[in-house]
Amino acid sequence: MPEQVELSLDEANELLSAWACHRAEERGIRMLLIKGRALSDYGLRPRRTSADVDVLVDPARFAEYCTAIIDAGWEEFPGTFASDAFTLHSRSFRRSGWPNSFDVHSYYPGFLVAPDVAFDALWERRATAEFAHRRCPVPDRASSILILALHSLRGTDQQPRHRDELAAVRALILTDAERIDLGDAARETGAAAALREILPAMGVVVEVSADDLRTPEYREWHRKTAEARGAAASWLLLFGRARWRDKPGVIRQAVWPTRADFAINHPEVPDRWLPQVKARIARWARGIRHLPAALAALLKG
Repeated sequence: MPEQVELSLDEANELLSAWACHRAEERGIRMLLIKGRALSDYGLRPRRTSADVDVLVDPARFAEYCTAIIDAGWEEFPGTFASDAFTLHSRSFRRSGWPNSFDVHSYYPGFLVAPDVAFDALWERRATAEFAHRRCPVPDRASSILILALHSLRGTDQQPRHRDELAAVRALILTDAERIDLGDAARETGAAAALREILPAMGVVVEVSADDLRTPEYREWHRKTAEARGAAASWLLLFGRARWRDKPGVIRQAVWPTRADFAINHPEVPDRWLPQVKARIARWARGIRHLPAALAALLKG
């Protein structure tokens, strides 16, 4: 029996990136490796080891690609009531023996044109990078700046790292040609409205009209950034969207998640009565503490 090799995160990320590209190419599916090492290769953030590999797939082939991953032995992370309701743009996978996870996106929040239009724009601008001796398609530098800025905006209240990365994006020194290219990329992908306060600070001229800020897509983006205030904002959004007959169920899940859902979200809590009750009370306290900020962020839009 061959000796089992334990992969480091760096090794696993390189190999999974190369395999993800191979899996897409053998089926003729367009796919881009996003975030990850490409961001540090472009000088957009310090080199660090990610816990996952992220890809953006042609929306028309998203389900097919996910099936191909499962057929190869990867399993989807178990879902909860909350994850199924809040995360609509991606699916996450894992595999025994691999220390990383695999996140597959059908669209990227903040690109406010139709998902297929945004993907086509990113694909046309694509570059390549080498992972485990294989050339793989990645977004070009301008597109990667947009992706990093959008990602940071959705997490600035949750992790200091996101604040630091957004500050680094704002501080990028760009040539005139790079500013023009970044503005073009923002318009092509519909990111101009989502980044209307970030791009001008970088010297990038983008026109965002009042009508752009009234579109359903922009309102949805505003809600996404409000979710950075914590889970309270997500539950408020879900309650607002739910049909009247479903609202009691949303309240019930928000206040007292099922035992299975709570175990998935909080695997560190022992499955005993007292630790479970204490952890749920602590969860209520966090929600109540974040509620005023979540309400203010939602009402602002």
